[in-house]
Amino acid sequence: MPTWKKILFVIVLASFIGLSLFFTFYSIARDTFEFEEQTNVGEIEGLNGWVFYGFNGNSSVKEVYVDYARDENGDNPDTSKPVVGVDSFTIVSDENVEYIYIGKDVQYISDQAFYYCKMLKAVFVDDENPYFCDVDGVLFTKDMKTLILHPICNGNWKVENGIAEKNDTFVIPEGVENVGGYSFYKNNDLVHLSFPSTLKTIGDMAFFSCGNMWSVWLPEGLESIGADAFSYCGSISPVMYIPSTVKVIEDYAFFSCGGISTMYMGSESEDGIEFGESWLPKNDSKVVFNVAIIPEYGKTLDDAKAEKERIDNLNAQEVE
Repeated sequence: MPTWKKILFVIVLASFIGLSLFFTFYSIARDTFEFEEQTNVGEIEGLNGWVFYGFNGNSSVKEVYVDYARDENGDNPDTSKPVVGVDSFTIVSDENVEYIYIGKDVQYISDQAFYYCKMLKAVFVDDENPYFCDVDGVLFTKDMKTLILHPICNGNWKVENGIAEKNDTFVIPEGVENVGGYSFYKNNDLVHLSFPSTLKTIGDMAFFSCGNMWSVWLPEGLESIGADAFSYCGSISPVMYIPSTVKVIEDYAFFSCGGISTMYMGSESEDGIEFGESWLPKNDSKVVFNVAIIPEYGKTLDDAKAEKERIDNLNAQEVE
């Protein structure tokens, strides 16, 4: 190996080791709970106050209270410092927190505030909060028009508490217009999901890597599907129907949805629809290249259900 390559290798290796040590020591040095005073919280003009922005969890912290600024251990709430917002990535990939309690003064919660909390069972909101509410531990805006977060372990919690018989089924209530970004992120318990007739938008990465969700019928009235909304939902099969009312499908909306073999479009043509990059799933049956499925226009939901039934019957016959 030439001398210059050896030197470059040593420099790169030393950089990686240095960064690793930096982030390790930074993580250790961080407080468990971190709050700060901000202006225009969440880019909301005039919303000023205390924000919960950082959490460095450990196995002893199962419950998090977001009501007042607290000390580094989450104790001694200061009632003169009500929390008005929760920032993006405040609790990230946590493996211990099971319950989050939202106080009455919280006005802003980022879509990514409680990002991929693997053991989270429920989020509860103070009844006096005028901006948010919960229904059986699922977080909504107060008007019930936006579903913000369905905790990953909420299904198990409902079964444990006698609220539901199965942990794999969820019905989004009528009246909900928006399924927020990241709201069901990596929820592998979810198998059966029903959408309301009132639905208008599905946010970015809303169902990212919900690997066991298999039957999805989107309602007429839906207008937009966010980036990576259904990426890596490999069990969705075999037919996806896009309602005629959909006008925006963003980048990679159905990326790596290998189970989808047929894409039916309610619209008569692609005119009037804004398509993002690589929004279509790929056909895994191709030997050399994975080729994007060709959508078929002018279809109805009944057409899609009939085609699904036909394919399912053929697959059943092959198994026999």
